[in-house]
Amino acid sequence: MYRRLLALSSFCGALAFGAPSALGADCPTNDTFSRGISLASAEFQADHIPGVYERDYVYPPSQNVDYYKSRGFDLIRLPFLWERLQRTLFGEFNPIELSRIKRFVSIAHDRCMRVILSPHNFGRYLIAGKGERVGSAQVPDEAFGDFWRKMAIAFKDDPAVFAFSLMNEPFDMGGTWKQSAQAGLNAVRGVDTERLVLAPGDQWSGAWSWRSFNDDFLLRDPSDRLIYEAHQYFDSDHSGTYRQSYDQSAAYPNLGVDLVKPFAEWLRIHKLRGTIAEFGVPNDDVRWLNVVDALLPWLARERIPWIYWAGGPRWGNYPLSAEPRGGNDAPVMRVLTKYPAGQPAIRATDPN
Repeated sequence: MYRRLLALSSFCGALAFGAPSALGADCPTNDTFSRGISLASAEFQADHIPGVYERDYVYPPSQNVDYYKSRGFDLIRLPFLWERLQRTLFGEFNPIELSRIKRFVSIAHDRCMRVILSPHNFGRYLIAGKGERVGSAQVPDEAFGDFWRKMAIAFKDDPAVFAFSLMNEPFDMGGTWKQSAQAGLNAVRGVDTERLVLAPGDQWSGAWSWRSFNDDFLLRDPSDRLIYEAHQYFDSDHSGTYRQSYDQSAAYPNLGVDLVKPFAEWLRIHKLRGTIAEFGVPNDDVRWLNVVDALLPWLARERIPWIYWAGGPRWGNYPLSAEPRGGNDAPVMRVLTKYPAGQPAIRATDPN
């Protein structure tokens, strides 16, 4: 979540690309995946725009991808910043930044892994040092649509791009997010009718509060290739900062299940597809790991796939990190590799 990202911000030549070859015969080619991981680092130092590459931010190296591939992950959620790719609203994409994203997608492609491209802007675009809200006069829906039209053009023929996620954790959107999200979706569909699109909800995309803030968040997709995206952390304020301990948070083993239920119920009522695209727990208390251990098989029964937050090269001692330390897997990896994800191709109400 945004507060978590702010708390952690201190951690943190153009290439030519032809049309990629199709994924290999043994690579996944449908709407399913086994396990997902967010590989963070390209969105770090969000107040440094555009920032200095390899100092303020980097894209994850191939070693990161290799590690998660070896642990059975076949999908990567790649956070990046809108302003680094499109330096001015309605402007052309920066060719060097675009090449970095394409290079990462190519690394994934070579390993039969697919990528969700996710602008981590929280419903904002930085103008003169201030984050202006999407849907405002400063960042109109037309600008948001222009960004997504250009993204769709840039990646239309890339089989390694599993989906576009419209916007990471929009918050306090003033009731306009549904209209803005529809504008982004329409822009993608004007170019690409096949790509999966993820639609994150307002107010940090919280699964626990989905019915309060996103009950009418029903978008129109003529391609029927839409997946709704929710996030969920288990600390007392659901921020993912875990400033309070397990006991102080009044946590219990089925807490994750109970927090995600409102989102799952909404999917079931409307016969829609959804994913939990962010969740994470500290590695230093086995009781938090037990929350994940209870949640993942429940998500599988609900046919809701998951993506863990987070891996990536610059986390240091970040307590939620899934990165190995000292040559050993993080404790959370034992739980994540115990269960596969659900299947986003199957609706929540499908009994099969």
